[in-house]
Amino acid sequence: MTRHDLYGAVHKAIRALLFDAAALVARTDFTATEGRNEATLRIRRLLEFLDEHAEHEDDVILPELAAIAPELHAQLRSDHARIDGSQRELLGYVERLGDTTEHERSSLGRRIHERMGRLVADQLGHLDREETLANRALWAHRTDEQLRELEGRIVGLIPPERLAQWLEVMLPAVNPSERSELIGGLQAPAPIVEVRS
Repeated sequence: MTRHDLYGAVHKAIRALLFDAAALVARTDFTATEGRNEATLRIRRLLEFLDEHAEHEDDVILPELAAIAPELHAQLRSDHARIDGSQRELLGYVERLGDTTEHERSSLGRRIHERMGRLVADQLGHLDREETLANRALWAHRTDEQLRELEGRIVGLIPPERLAQWLEVMLPAVNPSERSELIGGLQAPAPIVEVRS
């Protein structure tokens, strides 16, 4: 029997965002204005999604884990704090790009690439812990109905315009049956978004 997975679709979207941004950063010449601007926008967009995702987990899922798996809760909270620090460091490098010399931009570009690689590695380990350990704890102590209620609370925290942006990222990242389930599981009619295959 397949249990309801709070992490599946959103984590596929997070991985897609991470990999796309990392690939773009790897091929960006940070001394060139156009490439630098595109990479900067992509990194900022990635960090906004990552911050928001972590906030949703902090507000809705981690309190459940605190009650049923306190050690895992502490580990995931620690992950969030460590990864947030890594993200702030990456953002700091990005913000320094604006008022620098060509040589400094080249150096910052290398640091951004290195920090992006570490962020991807940290996030992948964290996502795996949630998908395996957190799901195991939730499935042992919560029904699918209760998990859907938690998911509904998260969706309820997201304004409609922002939900449309989340769906623009999530829908192309999942398979067709997951896509149907995702759209069907929304409480309100799903915003119309373009799905790129």
